[in-house]
Amino acid sequence: MSSLEKSVQRLAGALDALESRLEEQKSESSARSESIEQAKLRARTAKTQAAAAAEDLADAIRELKGLLASGREA
Repeated sequence: MSSLEKSVQRLAGALDALESRLEEQKSESSARSESIEQAKLRARTAKTQAAAAAEDLADAIRELKGLLASGREA
């Protein structure tokens, strides 16, 4: 085999390896993007739940204040 043929084979091997690495990086990037989107969704859900809990707590505090105020009047 000539040195030119060997060089072409090495180049083809290097290109195959590069293509494989690029595919791996693309897959990892997609996985990270999905993880980021999932984290954003969880954060939005947590924010919504926290807001609902805050409203419930505020309602409970208002109700308790009302009960205490009516107890003092009696």
